[in-house]
This record gives sequence, structure tokens and C-alpha cells, in this order.
Amino acid sequence: ATDHGQHTTDSYMPKIIIDDREIEVAPGTKVIEAAEKLGIMIPRFCYHPALGSVGACRVCAVKFLQGPFKGVQMSCMVAAQDGMVVSTTDKEAVDFRKYVIEWLMLHHPHDCPVCDEGGHCLLQDMTVSGGHGIRRYLGKKRTYADQYLGPLLQHEMNRCIHCYRCARFYQEFSGYRDLGAMQSANRTYFGRFKDGVLESPFSGNLSDICPTGVYTDKPSRFFGRRWDYERSPSLCINCSLGCHTTV
Repeated sequence: ATDHGQHTTDSYMPKIIIDDREIEVAPGTKVIEAAEKLGIMIPRFCYHPALGSVGACRVCAVKFLQGPFKGVQMSCMVAAQDGMVVSTTDKEAVDFRKYVIEWLMLHHPHDCPVCDEGGHCLLQDMTVSGGHGIRRYLGKKRTYADQYLGPLLQHEMNRCIHCYRCARFYQEFSGYRDLGAMQSANRTYFGRFKDGVLESPFSGNLSDICPTGVYTDKPSRFFGRRWDYERSPSLCINCSLGCHTTV
């Protein structure tokens, strides 16, 4: 601490209580990250440790009982602060997450048996764990036209839950602008302005970053599930660095 009793940036480590368990974390740590350090897995779609937080999916809701924030808040958007008491199991937060899952499933196709993401799909996991099993919406579903994005990726836009992971990875990490978000609200479309091969040499990573199967590996489509394949360590030959990879 300084002479004035204030914490310095180097020494200050906020303490937060999550589900009756206290943890001390580094400044700037999000509540969702603090919970994970305690072994508490808060549902998430748009949040990714490499991409940061945008608060788009709303499924990481928790209840803040004490501290500078009160009520239901998005755990990926709030940094841990001293005095925070958080509950992930509070009924209001649990019900909120359940309703969010139902909203996300409103237009989602029931094609899990034929989807290459089936069995290791984050949306599938969160839907089952969240207790959503009966579709109450009987209206007409929103649908999109798919695009040709090249020989490596299959595009299935009807599976999209608008988490923005693909656009953030492609533009912020890959540094390319030919794929992104278009239109607005519940008609937001993720793709290119028109059909065409994606320009980024890292575009194949979209099949991994997407949590729902909007982008899947085209060469292996319908050939087998991910757990059916054998994996071997290898070296990337795309440039002279020779980075380690798995094939």
C-alpha cells in the first residue's frame, strides 16, 4: 500500500466471493475467469479467453449480491472487485440463462444428428445442462442463405447464434476484412459481401472458433465425428518457422 493507504497497481489483488468461496485474483480479471479458477464453469458463447468479452450472448449471467454491482449482470463484462459476492446458482440468474438458451434455440435447426459439430457442440452442451428440452415457439423460423467460402469451409448460417466469435477472430486476429457482420438485430448475417474464397490463410480456424457449427470442415464433412479421427503431432509447413501442430 502507499503512504495514503491506497493500493498500488502492483500489490492490489481484489478478493471476490463466488458461490460462498473466496478467491484472490489479479486486477482486471473478469468474474467469469475468477469463477473458472475456482472450478466453476459459467456458461458462455461469445466469451473466449483469446478474444476477450463483448457481452453479446447474455448466457453468462450471474447474480451480484454485494459490492459495487447488484442484480443480474454478465460475468464476462464485469471485472472482479473487492467486496463482490456473486452467486451462479441464484434462481434469478439460473432462470435468466435458461430463457437466453430458449431464445437462442428459437430459430436454430434441429439437425444435430447430421451436423458435424454434433457431440462436441457448445450450444448442445449448454442447452442440455440448462434444462431446455421443449420448444414452445410454433411460428416460422428465420432462415438464411448459405455462402460458398472456398474448398475448406462449409457455411451453415441457420445455425448461427450471433456470438460474433468468427468476425472478431477473422478481423482482429487474422487481420482480414472480407468476412464480418452485416445487417442488424436478429437479422445479423456473418459472411462475405458475396460468395468467394476467404482471403485469410487462417480461415480454417473458423471451424474451431465457432461454437455451433456455422463453419465446419468441408473435406471431412459427413465422413466421421471428431472423436473418430486419430491425431498425431506434426510441424506446420506454411512458412519457415516450423510451428508445432496436430494433424
